[in-house]
Amino acid sequence: MKKIIRIATRKSPLALIQANIVKHLLEQTNDFNTVDLIPMSTSGDTATKEVFKARGGKGLFLKELEQSLLDDDADIAVHSLKDVPASLDKRFSLLTITERADPSDVLISKKFKSIDSLPNGALIGTSSPRRIALLKAASNNIKIKEIRGNIQTRIDKLKNEDLDGIILAAAGIHRLSIDSDYSNKLPSDIFIPSAGQGVLCVEYLKKNKQLTNILTKHVDKETQACADAERSFINKIGGDCMSPIGVNANIIENNIMINAVVSDINGENYIKSKYIDKKNNAVLAGEKLAKIFIKQGARKLFKMN
Repeated sequence: MKKIIRIATRKSPLALIQANIVKHLLEQTNDFNTVDLIPMSTSGDTATKEVFKARGGKGLFLKELEQSLLDDDADIAVHSLKDVPASLDKRFSLLTITERADPSDVLISKKFKSIDSLPNGALIGTSSPRRIALLKAASNNIKIKEIRGNIQTRIDKLKNEDLDGIILAAAGIHRLSIDSDYSNKLPSDIFIPSAGQGVLCVEYLKKNKQLTNILTKHVDKETQACADAERSFINKIGGDCMSPIGVNANIIENNIMINAVVSDINGENYIKSKYIDKKNNAVLAGEKLAKIFIKQGARKLFKMN
């Protein structure tokens, strides 16, 4: 194994923090003399709202990073797992890194302390179909303003565009050390997070077996099991990051419990259920829960959007 490892990452402040988490982990071992970051822009950073929706978000935050691996300009790429399509190109391998951060969503609002306290007609900023659906299911006549951009950009829009609140991921808020005085965590068993939310992962060429051995040292087994279950659910059910689907797994003693929800975009019709299995059956458990949802018509719901 060469003594320099190059990490491809997006240029956003959060992405750079996440890449530095991985960098510091690798610097603590004796496997490399030098760990370098290679920041770059991706299609997901520059795509219009229309292009993003038309593509279903599939791989738009990965394309350029993956190409850098294929061109041998980088050795690994660091992603938020929620941005990685459930079906991965066969040339690549994917591993979670470290323990999962809080997977919950948060309501950020200077006016209201919870979803329940939002008034009729409240204006909330988010571009996530899952968040839109769950907000509409939970609140009276809520109005949505679609907002995109990095976390700081969205917080600025809260201040400048007369929004009553915005919804963000707790993990991103925590990693950026942003003041949380106005952050109100939403219960993850009700406001079920996106698959992989709060999980960091690394992608690399599958043929590089030496990297597998090195990176596996930094895998948290419970985080990996939960990620496997959630991605298995998404892969089986056929959704993408533009589908109103939430799925979140937790390890409880020797079991894995998966909570999931599939909705139409208006939050009027949805299926919600959970499944418990042995934690070493994570992938199969995700598939079994997906089959239950499919039998109940889940695919029709998210294809209505």
